[in-house]
Amino acid sequence: MSGTRRADRAAEDRVEKLFAQAGRGILHWDLKTIAEKCGVSRATVVRWCAHAGFTGLKDYKIALASRAREPSPLRDGDSHALIRDKVFAGCVDALKTTRESLSEDDLKKAVDLIAGAGHLDVYAVGGSAPVAGYLRHQFIKLGIRVSVYSDRASLLMSSRGLTEGDTVLAISSSGTTPEVLEALIRARASGARAIALTGSPSSPLAEAADVTLPALGESFLDNSTYSRLSQLAVVDLMYAALRMDRPGGAVEER
Repeated sequence: MSGTRRADRAAEDRVEKLFAQAGRGILHWDLKTIAEKCGVSRATVVRWCAHAGFTGLKDYKIALASRAREPSPLRDGDSHALIRDKVFAGCVDALKTTRESLSEDDLKKAVDLIAGAGHLDVYAVGGSAPVAGYLRHQFIKLGIRVSVYSDRASLLMSSRGLTEGDTVLAISSSGTTPEVLEALIRARASGARAIALTGSPSSPLAEAADVTLPALGESFLDNSTYSRLSQLAVVDLMYAALRMDRPGGAVEER
């Protein structure tokens, strides 16, 4: 083994040791911090993640956060008290996992894209549509021009009318909703920037977006109720960040 290869291996060993010692603490450190703690380059940290089977630090963090305790499934015969406990446990786990997976850098990028957008078009169908409606309600209070599209025809009309300076925010728990994915790709081709809010950060929708915000949650009675709760929390997080970035942002509404 050459001297360079030995040095690379020693550097990656330091990264591996830190990850093992820090455990879930890694979720709260960015790439620069991790590299500094290990005394290695940022590229070395990314390379170790790749050798460990991940596409990068973000992918590693998502996998680590997803190892949170899975809610117990509901079963026939469960008492109302047990159903209550299981459902609330699922809600807590969804919010905690989403919080740990959402990086400050991605949040800032998304907020900046929204704040600087000429138009903000929101794409969502099915169960995600009510979340889009809530987002519109919140953001309009900030004076942000928001339009929501929730069927294929209107999605495609929106995507063809966007230009540079506009932003699309696409919501899909699976990240594979065909109408939403198609419209987002067309919007990107028109020059718009794109944000994906999804429960699948490795999905085609996430890959096609400029920024991905995770909204995670286990399945609940064969639907995405837990991830919907996470979506609403992320919407409120963006609303709060946008509001606090403005003069007098902390003043209470009347």
